[in-house]
Amino acid sequence: MHDPKSRETKYLNDKVHNTDTYMPVRATGPLHEPLPWVIELRIVGTVSTIQVQVHETMMIGRADPQKGIVPAVDLSAHNGQGLGVSRQHSVILVKDNRIFIKDLGSVNGTRLNGNLLAPQSEYRLRHGDEITIGQMRLQVRFTVVPTIGMNPKGTTGSLDAPVPRIAHGETALVVEDDLDVAKVFHMALRHAGFNVTVVDSAASAIAYVSHQFPDLLVLELMLPDMNGLDLLRYIRKQPDNAKTRAIVCSGATGGFQMHQAIEAGAQLFLGKPVSVEDLLKGATKVLDLDTSLVSPQPES
Repeated sequence: MHDPKSRETKYLNDKVHNTDTYMPVRATGPLHEPLPWVIELRIVGTVSTIQVQVHETMMIGRADPQKGIVPAVDLSAHNGQGLGVSRQHSVILVKDNRIFIKDLGSVNGTRLNGNLLAPQSEYRLRHGDEITIGQMRLQVRFTVVPTIGMNPKGTTGSLDAPVPRIAHGETALVVEDDLDVAKVFHMALRHAGFNVTVVDSAASAIAYVSHQFPDLLVLELMLPDMNGLDLLRYIRKQPDNAKTRAIVCSGATGGFQMHQAIEAGAQLFLGKPVSVEDLLKGATKVLDLDTSLVSPQPES
């Protein structure tokens, strides 16, 4: 007969807690954000990466269908139980336009950059932080940060605030195979006044440009069927491509990659994490858009 206690999270004793004191909470300022953040959780010591959208809250733990527990990030398949992950271990949440993590009173605790978190307290997460869930180490990487930037009062804005209409129906082609990233780019550019098309492969992009060239091309370097730079070089060899202004977005942020992108015909290189503010500022710059006569557009 199955022992129900076999699924319980084992207390790992001094392996986890030692004599540590709880990490003090990081301070932050007031903001708000309705669009999802796109973040990656890279399991340290493995090749596994978990990518998720964070809208408001996202629980990390182990699934237990019998108890109705289905965390957004289920670590069961990654030896979560053996590494001391509780069913409802911790939660990542969006608050004041920032990303936070909170331990839910887990058996083996949660750490941020090696520091033990006090249960039920919110700690700010930053790009590059490492969280430890029980004994499982996860590196946090932001892929898209959905902020708009500074409003006239000098506080940080968001897509919950009026969105500046920088375009008047100009066409934008987003070539991005990551659906989470593509969704945020599509929404941001659409609210900014672009007529947006999203494709997830170089082949689809080539089919698009065979009929028309977009005013703005937003391109990921790592595509499933072709290197993004090769796609850009192909486009630049076509007649009448001169009107297309290209922004390359990539997690490869070295100077060499940036130089290659510019040589291939890009006007701008944005390293991930890409903020919506940087994307819209980049579009304004490369298209030389005059935004002095337009007003912010409310969300619809």
